Amino acid sequence: MNTGLVSKRYAKALMTLAQQNGTLETVQADVVRLRDALQEEMAHEGDDQILCQCVPTLCEEVQRFLCVVTQNHRADLLPFMLHSFIVQYNQSQGITTASLITATPAPGLEDKLLTLLHEQGFTKVDFTTSVDPALAGGFILQVEDKRLDASLATQLETIRRTFEEKNRSLV
Repeated sequence: MNTGLVSKRYAKALMTLAQQNGTLETVQADVVRLRDALQEEMAHEGDDQILCQCVPTLCEEVQRFLCVVTQNHRADLLPFMLHSFIVQYNQSQGITTASLITATPAPGLEDKLLTLLHEQGFTKVDFTTSVDPALAGGFILQVEDKRLDASLATQLETIRRTFEEKNRSLV
């Protein structure tokens, strides 16, 4: 089965329905809430209360979408469908997604990168930040499908692999 293709088709169907009904913004907000609820539920190892509280508050289009997904036995693909919808929505609205991961909080870096992105022509940017101490220093910036890994952890790993390869050739 082609997970990506199926997910994109379901997401496109929801997008088309929302556009026809004039509820695109509402549907998009509910899709994001549902995605977040699913992620939170997975983090709490299947605590059904999170989804049970979320679903009744969703708009009619998203609730009908969930019914179709479950009737067609595609619930396992729901996270991919929600992601595909968000990607399609962002593309339709000219929104660029960017994420910054740093080893420690770096609000100055975030501001500089946002300014740089705006100077490069990205007028609408959905920018998220997170902290991962495992990076040991530096940052990872992802803009759409392009990734710049300037983390100390990656640089050290590259040096380690190079050292191992050169030592193997000496033995």
